[in-house]
Amino acid sequence: MNAGRDIAGIVGSVFFFLVGAAVFAMSFEMTPLAAMFPRTVGAALALLAAFYVFAAMRGYRGEAVENGSTVGDQAEGLGRRIVLLATMIGWALLFPVIGMFVTSLAACAILMFTGLFERLSPGRLAIQLGAVLALVICFYLLMNSVLNIPMPRGILF
Repeated sequence: MNAGRDIAGIVGSVFFFLVGAAVFAMSFEMTPLAAMFPRTVGAALALLAAFYVFAAMRGYRGEAVENGSTVGDQAEGLGRRIVLLATMIGWALLFPVIGMFVTSLAACAILMFTGLFERLSPGRLAIQLGAVLALVICFYLLMNSVLNIPMPRGILF
């Protein structure tokens, strides 16, 4: 009956849907400028959680099977976890000193390389690095220009 369904993921996603919906609803009690950030995050959280519930109910587990083991099983290495933790701590400690844009770009590149499981051709590597650069630029502009969140100015940017 539950074969192929991620029940724990569905329960967690329902919880985050409710949190996102509550944040979105509470943002209407704020001024329009103050409400922009919580409204955006609440809506995104609720939407992504609802998307996961829908996908999980249809049996999607997000795992690719290769030679009897899943890619998800291969990704659970201790080294990747340590790199993730060290990168996030380093990013949080360095962005006020170096600057938000540069440290975010470095952190995203490190995490991209940590998540790779295969060698990339130079063309594909350039595309992925370009995507990381575009992602960081978009988020920086969103936070700084649209949501009016002051970004810390560091040594580099």
